Amino acid sequence: MKATDTTEETPALSLGWIVGGSTLANKPWDDAIRDLAIRIDEASQGVEAPLNLNVVFQVPGNMLKPEFVGVRTGSFSKARALLMVQVAVPEEVSSNPTIYLKSTIHAAIDEAARWAVKRKKPIDVSKLLYILDRA
Repeated sequence: MKATDTTEETPALSLGWIVGGSTLANKPWDDAIRDLAIRIDEASQGVEAPLNLNVVFQVPGNMLKPEFVGVRTGSFSKARALLMVQVAVPEEVSSNPTIYLKSTIHAAIDEAARWAVKRKKPIDVSKLLYILDRA
């Protein structure tokens, strides 16, 4: 499928991740993100939002580390109404990675709302928060 092909439905909320080299230390992050991505995908079924959000986690590894801290906006596809928001994951694994990840997804949703306001197109993020709560 080409990147510009819009025949496939874009999920309202989706997760992705980049691991800067797999290690035993970052495996809990990788596992927790994979599990949460499946749950988010299931919770997103049939939900439509005015802005689709792809949250991409950058997990530090032995080869690469995120060049930023926190959350930042990435690219936007007007055709798919899809905004990517990137999240830098810390090296130290949280005692409960899933709770940490869900809180950063919430921060990414807040960032998407700020992004939309800056473009004078405020959005209702309640559907994205609904998906997150269900996951």
